[in-house]
Amino acid sequence: QGNQYRFVRDSIYIEECGACHLAYPPGLLPVKSWQGIMTGLEDHFGDNAELDEESSTHIMQYLAQYALEPGQQTRIGKLIRNIPDNPPLRITELPAFINAHEEIAVRMKVEKFETGFLSPCADCHRTAASSIFDKELLHPGYGPKVWGGPTTNDPDEGSS
Repeated sequence: QGNQYRFVRDSIYIEECGACHLAYPPGLLPVKSWQGIMTGLEDHFGDNAELDEESSTHIMQYLAQYALEPGQQTRIGKLIRNIPDNPPLRITELPAFINAHEEIAVRMKVEKFETGFLSPCADCHRTAASSIFDKELLHPGYGPKVWGGPTTNDPDEGSS
C-alpha cells in the first residue's frame, strides 16, 4: 500500500538539519538515498554533520516513514520516475528533477549546472519550506511566465 506523501513536520529534523540548510521534505528522496546520507554524516557534502545516536535514529525513522516511494499519487511523487537502483544522494541528481529543470539551463544558456547550483530550492521556490514546489508559486522574476513560454508542459501539474 505504501505511504501517501504528506508533509509532516518533525521538530528534531528541522532543528538538526534545518540549522544549516532547508530541511528538505523527506518525500524528495527515496529511503535508500536518505540511508546513504544518514550513514555518511561525518562527510555530509564536505561538512561534518554528525549527530548523537538518539537524534540520528529519530531522524532516520522520520525520513524513512515519509520518503519518496513508488505509487505516490502526488506531484512530488513524479520524482521516482526513472530512478536508478542505486539512487543519488542529491535531489538535484534524480533523473526526474533534471528533466523538470532542464528548461532553466536552456533559458540560462548553460549546458550543465555546477554541483549545488539548484540546491537552495528556496532561491526560486518561495514555498519550498512548506514542501510546495509549484511553478506558479516561484519568486517574482523566475519561471516560465517571465520567460514568455508556457507555464507548464504537464497537464497534471496544478497547485500542490
